[in-house]
Formats: sequence, C-alpha cells, structure tokens
Amino acid sequence: MAAVSVTNDLHTPIEVKLRSGEWQVVYPQRSWDVDVSDEVTSVEIRLRENPALKGCCLVSKGSSELWASVGFEAFSREAKGRDRAEARELAREGKRRKEAQMRSEKMIEEAAAEKRNAQVRKDMRREIPSVILLFVLLILCVAIPPGSALAAALLASATVPLCCCLSRVIVASDISSQTDDFYFGKYSVHARFGFRILGFLALALLLLMTVQHALQGFPWTAAIVWTGTLFCVGVFFVLWLFGELETPLTEDDLLTLERERESAQGEVSNRSIRFEGSVIRERGRPCVASWPGKYEGAWESLVSQGRNGDVSAAVVFLPQGTDDYGQCDSIPEAEGLPGSCWCTPLYGEQKPWGCRWFTKWRENIETAVESGAELEVYFFQNHVGKGKVESFDTAGDDNLNREKVNRKQNDYEESPEFKQALDAGLGNLSTEPRGDGSSQYSREARRLFLASLSETEREYLVTSEGLGNSQKAEVAWLEKKGYTYWEVDVSTWLPGEGVERYVPLCGEREPQFYGRQDDFSPRNEDLFESPVPALPGAIC
Repeated sequence: MAAVSVTNDLHTPIEVKLRSGEWQVVYPQRSWDVDVSDEVTSVEIRLRENPALKGCCLVSKGSSELWASVGFEAFSREAKGRDRAEARELAREGKRRKEAQMRSEKMIEEAAAEKRNAQVRKDMRREIPSVILLFVLLILCVAIPPGSALAAALLASATVPLCCCLSRVIVASDISSQTDDFYFGKYSVHARFGFRILGFLALALLLLMTVQHALQGFPWTAAIVWTGTLFCVGVFFVLWLFGELETPLTEDDLLTLERERESAQGEVSNRSIRFEGSVIRERGRPCVASWPGKYEGAWESLVSQGRNGDVSAAVVFLPQGTDDYGQCDSIPEAEGLPGSCWCTPLYGEQKPWGCRWFTKWRENIETAVESGAELEVYFFQNHVGKGKVESFDTAGDDNLNREKVNRKQNDYEESPEFKQALDAGLGNLSTEPRGDGSSQYSREARRLFLASLSETEREYLVTSEGLGNSQKAEVAWLEKKGYTYWEVDVSTWLPGEGVERYVPLCGEREPQFYGRQDDFSPRNEDLFESPVPALPGAIC
C-alpha cells in the first residue's frame, strides 16, 4: 500500500483528492496524507479561490510526497504566480494604508497643535499684563529716590516679593519642563528667552537700586534687597536640583489635550475625509454616480481627482466625526414613500450614520443630469451588472433581510465546525487586507459561512454581491427616476502592476505570463458545484 502526502506550501488554500475520492481542504503549511492501494493513482488539485484552476499528478506505487508549488507543473506555476501577484498587492495596500495613517496623524497633530497655540495666545493676553505690571512696579521702586531712611527701607522691602517672583522666572528660564508645550505651545522658545531677558533686566534694576541707595547714604538697604533675592534664588535652585519644579501635567491638563485632539480629529475629517461630490457641468462628461466604498485606495484617488477638478463625481461620503454624520432628512410628500426619513427606504430602519448623505447625493445627481453628464455606476471587480435590488421600493426590506442572514456569520464562527477549520489550519491564512479590504482569512471564513447556509440563503447572498449596501439603493433610485447610466468595473481604477514571466527549461511548454489576478475570489457557480469539501482527516 502506497502513502501519498500533499503539502500546501502556497499562501492560499487548496483542495486535493484522489481520482475517486472527495475534495479535501488543505490550508497553508498543512499536509493531506492518504493511503492508496492502486499501482498508479491520480492526485487532483485545485485552488479554493478559483476552482477552475486545476491540476493533477500521477503517483506510482510507493510512498510519494508532493508539494503544491512544484509537483503539479502548470498548476503549480500559475498558483505561484498568483501568490506573487497577491503578495505585491498586499505590500502595495499595506504601504498605502500606512502612508494614509501617517498623513492623517500628521494633520491631526498639526490641528491639535494649532488649537493649543490658540489657547496659549489667549492665556498670554490674560497673563502678560500681570508680568508687565510686576516689572513696572520694580522699575518704580528703583526710580523713586529715597528721601529718608524709612523711605529707603520701604522701597527695598517692596522689592522682596517682586524678587521672589522674578527669581522663579530666572531659574525657570533654564529648565526644560515637560509642560512647556502645554503652557507655551510653539511659543515655548520665545517665552523662555523673554523670561530670561526679563530676569536679567530685573537683576540689573536691583543692582542699580543698590548703587543709588549707597550713593544717597543708605547702603544697608542692600542687605534687604539681596538677602531676599538670594534666598528666593537658593530655594528655587534647590527645588530644581531635586526635580520639584518639573511637575507633570495634571488630569485636567490631560483631559484638555484629549478634548483638543478629538476636536482636531473632527476638523480633519471634515476637511480631508468628508466628500460632498464635485460635479462638473459639462455635457457628455462622465460623472461617477455610485462607488463601492470598500476599495479605499481607489476611493482616495477618486476624491483627490474630484477635488482637483479632474473627475466629475456625484458620490458623497460623510464619515463619523463630520458635522453631518448621523443627520437625517425627511422625505418630501411628493415622493409617496414610507418612513419619517430616507433611512427607511434606503435601509429599512434608522441607521447611526443617518441619511443626510442621500439628500446631497440626489442634489448632485440632478445637477449632473441637468448638465447632460453620462452617469457611471462602478461595480465590484468582475461583478458588473450584479448585486442590484428589484426596485427602490424594496431596497429597505432587502437590506434588512440581507443583514439578518449576514448576522448568522457571527454565530457560525462560534460553532464547532468553524473551530474544526481553525484546527485544520485556517489561522495560517494571511489577515493582511488587499485593495478591496478583504484578506485570505476573511475570504475563506466567508466561504465556509456561505457553505453552512441553506441553498436559498446562500444563493440570496451570492447574487447580492456586486454593489455595496448604499449603492443598491442609489442604483435603484437612478432606475426609479429613469436616468440612464453606464455600468463600469471598478478595476479600471485599480493600479496595474505590469507582467512577470516564468522562463521554463528547454523542452518545457512556452513561458507563462502572470500579472494582476482579477479572480482571487471564487466564481459563484464554481464554489458550490459540488458538496462542501471536507477538512483534512490527517493534519501534519
């Protein structure tokens, strides 16, 4: 009896079987082992994400170990090409997300810093007069000539509290406190320099007073002036030496910084993420009327070009943190639709994000239509024309039904069947997102969930793929109003990556070209062409 082992050294899940057996799922870094009694047997293999890509290998009597990346010739080469293409896309998407996060953080930090600076300016306008008054009083004490011993003593004594305050300034001017940014913002260097100059001017005034009083016969006042000054300087120096002057921010200070950052984040969202469309009034010009939001990189490109006036777009995005998020608008009576706001016909119920976006979107569409624009509706990759609802009147109920079925996935992922898949190596799949926001792991989890549903529910979800939830209502509205539009694949906005070529040895088949793969997701008709593949019985 021969032992056959097929190891999946690819980054994507595969299915394997003997000619007369059933398909077995093998996840990356796992193997499928089976004993066979035939002299010669055939091992078949296919990709989980594209069952149409198949291969086979004849195994003769004796133990055989096969590797998915090399043991199945044409299949292995194409599977590796797809692995390489996806790896490049993941790297590109990871870089884009990181750069976007860095840009966002930088804008938020700049906005928060500007808020802190504004508060600092406000505080300075309130506190600087007090410092000036303190300095003016010191000047007066020096400028007034002592007419008697009593007057000299009073003038010298008056400088003592002033000296204490100014001594704190002198010592603090050379201390880099962690609270500087909070209290002085971007003016920290200027404030420290100003305090230092002010401190030395105060010392100069005290020296002038000492000389003046000595010339007028009251040299003993120097003891009053300098004893108080040196005492204050000494106290503050000791406090600085033991770090007592560098006090951390209080809880109130930290809460203030947090509120300023939250406010800055909202402003950045309103300024950079929020998009209310940019319709160019030009007859015959294409205008993006509906867009699948899960393609974040392409969306960023669309928004950027829309703001620059290069692309006409009617689409609207009011994310959380923006002023109109969660706001709703009532439905005009002339429309004859149920519900207190547009949320009802759009989603079947009130939604946290509201329906203000739909009002703005309708206005943009009307502007585009009046201008004679050619409306464009963008569908998921390889799903042009799919995912529509029956009509705008049924869009809300359809959304509720779809959400009800989709919620079952949470329960499924707590089931023994899903835990069995995890034990079989499901967790070995990458969780890094590609351009459409999905990962190897999330797509496989979705396949397993769909396979667990009844045929009716599964077919319902599969046929609904092609448009986002809000898009379904948008397209239904266009059809309700009788507006014509072009159906476009979103891949026209996705970045190309060139071509790579596998060069065979002499005598092998012609070179194969591998580029961007558009069918990472399995075709719906292939995914359920046969009973759900079993998980491997023997796992290495």
